[in-house]
This record gives sequence, structure tokens and C-alpha cells, in this order.
Amino acid sequence: MTEPAAPAEPETTPEVLPVPENLEDKGYRYVTTPEGLADCVADLEGTKVLAADIEGDSFFSYREKTCLLQMTGDSGFDWVIDPLALPDMEALRPVMEDRSVVKIFHGADYDVVSLKRDHGFSIGPIFDTMISAQATGHERFGLSDLVKRYFGDVLQKKYQRHDWSRRPLLTEHLEYARLDSHYLPRLREILLEQAEAGDRVEMLEEEFELLEKREWTGRPFNPDDCLKVKGSNKLDEEQKRVLRALFVARDAIAKRKDRPAFKVWGNDALLKLARAMPTSRDELTEGLGPKNHIVRRYADDVLRAIAAGRKDTSRIPGKKVVEKRTKNLEVPPYLREDEPLFNYLKKWRNSRANGAKLSPSMIVNNTVLKHVAALKPTTTDELEKIDDMRRWQRKDYGAELVERVASFVASKPAPSEGGEGTSNRRRRRRRRRRGPGDGSAGEAEAPPPSPSPSD
Repeated sequence: MTEPAAPAEPETTPEVLPVPENLEDKGYRYVTTPEGLADCVADLEGTKVLAADIEGDSFFSYREKTCLLQMTGDSGFDWVIDPLALPDMEALRPVMEDRSVVKIFHGADYDVVSLKRDHGFSIGPIFDTMISAQATGHERFGLSDLVKRYFGDVLQKKYQRHDWSRRPLLTEHLEYARLDSHYLPRLREILLEQAEAGDRVEMLEEEFELLEKREWTGRPFNPDDCLKVKGSNKLDEEQKRVLRALFVARDAIAKRKDRPAFKVWGNDALLKLARAMPTSRDELTEGLGPKNHIVRRYADDVLRAIAAGRKDTSRIPGKKVVEKRTKNLEVPPYLREDEPLFNYLKKWRNSRANGAKLSPSMIVNNTVLKHVAALKPTTTDELEKIDDMRRWQRKDYGAELVERVASFVASKPAPSEGGEGTSNRRRRRRRRRRGPGDGSAGEAEAPPPSPSPSD
């Protein structure tokens, strides 16, 4: 399969383009009333493209929400819409769901799922300038990098971690926010031209179709999720019950204060308290220090949770073993024996990415490569069994993947009866039974065959 052409200009060449008419600063309007929203809808009537961006408060609230929606249409006028000040956003539904209007985002995933979650908008078609920049060989594909390269402007990062739920918003906040959609219509034109020149339009269209299907994946609080905390597997049963009680107490405090749970206290403190299980304020102070905010603010909550956890006799769930497989049951699970082939395919993928000036994940991500290693396809048609594999990936790289799998399999000696893995495991068991000093030292196990070198 012929490799798509790389972008015409090398990444290191700056290219500041003349400012087109639709990038002239025509000002912005901050929308906080239904009347202002009606004016925004009127301005967007008949637009062919609609650039959008949102600001949320995931670092500052228990349940994150959309706090601002910035929009720019064909007129070039920037709108900053305040969902927290409006009774609803229904007036925007027609233009957001109009399939004749291309919705432009930079990193659409978060924006799309947030707007679906909070306002029920079904958004499409989508054009993502971040994915487009990656697909056209840009080494630096952040919005600020692209704006500086093509328009010579510098976007400030001062308010990247701002609490956008706080009101009132200052002029500097609004000026910062509105620029996130301001450049996107012209940036889309530039990247689309590059995608057409590099034969990457088909790739982008499929990626954008998948973005439309994204859904919010948040789920209700589950006390047993405490067992996902890194290091919890080293606790004994009683300590795990205490950990669960502390986990529940932390969530209740976070909900009451409307802040993220990690800002109440972190997972390191959770584990430390679960191990030590202090029973008094003095023990708590000794373990954490008198100036620790947990001691000062939450001592009673912590001690009550620890006491409840120690009295708890309910079952702690065992570790679930989840096989990494696609939804299609024809694809076998990825096993340890598949790792050499996976590593071989990964080297090939990384080499192809360098040649195509793409990030490796844009060629084929590791999850898909593991499915290929487990499936060991002998024809490109078999790759259709892998649900996570894109159509354009099968078209551009499917034949090469099948060839690489065949080359690797052919390089391995035929396994003895019972399989090579079975034979090796039997030899290891025999050596363990014999133990040291029983004459087994000279019976070295042959190393596994090495894959043939990649091109």
C-alpha cells in the first residue's frame, strides 16, 4: 500500500499567514440573558461553520458542568455564552444539530460529551483541528502552537486552571475564553487543505464520525472502587474495610462541600490512614502532624469512618480478572505468549510513524496491536473482527500487518506437542521440584526465538 504523502512544509518552517477577513477582530459579546442568546442565534443563522469551545469546572466541583460556551460563526463575531446565567440553552439546539453546519473543535472529545451530558445536544458533523494537525504531521498540535505558527499571535495560558464556575467573570477572563473559538474557522481551512494534499481526508472523516458517538462515561459512586486505589492490594482485609469506610466518608464530604474528592484528601492519605487505623485524635495527629488539614478540618469524620470500618464484617470483593478483548468474541484474549509478536509489531508501527510524520497512535494504537497479536490474522478480511480498528487503518496498513504477522510466525520453530509455552512451563516446574544442587544446573532452558528484524 502506498504511503500517504507527508505535508508539503517541514514542521520547523514558520508560516505566518496574512490575516483573512474572517479573522479581523470584530469583538465579542457576553451572553447572560435569553434576549442575548436570541441575538447570538440570529447572528449564526445561515452560517456554514460553527467553531465552539467550552470551559468546565472539573477541578473545582463535585460534579463538573459546562460553565461557558464560546462560539464563532461565518460572521467572525465571537460569542461567550454563560449557561449558568441562562434558564436553558434550547435556543441553540437547531444550529448545534444542523447537519449542514460543520462544528469545529480543538480536542472535541471533552466538549462533545459535556454538551451532550449537560444540554442533550446531538452534535455533528464535526471537524477537530487537533486531530487534523496530528494527521497532517504537526509535531506541535496544541491550539496555542498552531495559532502562533499560522497567525503569529500568542495565546495566554494564564487561566487554563481558572475556576470558571465563579462569578462575576472579569473582562480578562472573557477575552481569554473567546479566543479559543476565534481562530478555528480559518485554522480548519488550512488543515483541510493539508489533509487533502496528503491524502488524509478519509482518515479524518472516520475519526470525526467516531467523535460524534462519544458519550459521557461517568458512573455513580461505588464504595468498592476504593480497591482501585494504587497500593490497596497490599492491605489486609480489615484495612481494606477501613479504606472503604474512609473512601465513603471522603465522598460524602466532597458532595457536601461541592468539590472534587481528591481536594478533600488524596489517595496517599487514604492508604496511610487505612494502614495505621488511628483510634484517637492524638494518634491521628501523631500520624499526620498537627498542621495537617485532615487533622484540623476532618478529624471527627476520619475517626468515625475508621471505627465503622473496623466494625464492618461485610465481604471485600475479590480482584476481577478482565480479559482485554474486543466486543467480537472471535478475537481471542491477549495473553503473555502474544507479547513477543506485539513488541515486534510495535517496532514496525513506530518505524512507519516516523516515516509518515505521524504519532504512533495515529498509525495503529497499542490496543489494536494487541488484538492483532492475539488474533494472528492470515488475511486482511480477518482484521474486520477487531472492532477498535479503523477502516482507513485496514485499508492503508492491513496488508502490511498481515505480512508482519506471517513473517514473525514463520520465524518461530514449530512447537512440540502440547505447544511451546506448555513445554517451557513443564521444564520450569521440573526444575522447581528438583531444586538447587540436584544436577539440574547444566540443564539450561533454551531462550525463545527472536523475531526477524523489522525493515
